[in-house]
Amino acid sequence: MNTSSPPISERYPPQVRHALQQLDAAGVKRSMSAPPLYRLFWRLGWGVAPPILTGFATNVLTTGAWFGIGWGTVMWLMLWRSTGMTGLGMVTTAVLAGLAFGVLMAVMLRYQRQRLGLPLWKDIAP
Repeated sequence: MNTSSPPISERYPPQVRHALQQLDAAGVKRSMSAPPLYRLFWRLGWGVAPPILTGFATNVLTTGAWFGIGWGTVMWLMLWRSTGMTGLGMVTTAVLAGLAFGVLMAVMLRYQRQRLGLPLWKDIAP
């Protein structure tokens, strides 16, 4: 196991702990295997898959949705509300930005998973 990784919390669901051990052994940095939002989910007892172990479409939707909502909100607060941009224009732009970001993240995560020879979440047995 990678000795530079922080310990895995006993509060995480068993399948998550097992997956994180495999990811540590494969040399995956904890920032990629256990992003902060996912660590919160796991502390709450939710057995959601680490993003590097999920499928392409799931990563497009999850990363794209979070990015689109966050980026769209920031853009509205900082710029769009004072420019007269229509609501439809704002939503369309945020959705397209989220989709582009989601696809890029999904490509990167799939490449990393395949390069390291990692299984998908459904293939990991606790």
